[in-house]
Amino acid sequence: MFENDGTDEGQLSFGREKREYPRVVMNAPVRYRVLGKEEGEHALGRFADQSTLLDEYDESETANVSKNGTAIYTNREIPLKSIVAVNINISIPGIAANCRALGEVLRIDRSDNPKYMYVAALKFLTITHHNLKNFKFMELKELLDLKDPLA
Repeated sequence: MFENDGTDEGQLSFGREKREYPRVVMNAPVRYRVLGKEEGEHALGRFADQSTLLDEYDESETANVSKNGTAIYTNREIPLKSIVAVNINISIPGIAANCRALGEVLRIDRSDNPKYMYVAALKFLTITHHNLKNFKFMELKELLDLKDPLA
């Protein structure tokens, strides 16, 4: 994971990343809720109603975002393989986007951010909403498919 280099919120910084879809350090506001096993399975169903998943939520911020997932700070240890509903407000110069997704917890580590105890790595299972429809030639996954300029 990259460390925050002290840049302002919403700014991007690139590090040396070897993944196909590099992580972009981004401290964006996030609302999240860990779903129970049955609720998570139901939420992933084809005809699930996503509108009420975040009626109750915890607030935090992202540590980083990529095309395939995000890492969020948290003060609770979220069990591995849990399904988490997230609402992220992504702010990139010139573009502001709201993204709702369901993700699976792949890893949970101790946080180096003094405000939070943990950082949870989530793999996006499905993106349930984004408001990039005004950008004709860009989908959310394309927006997050940023290449490392130092590679």
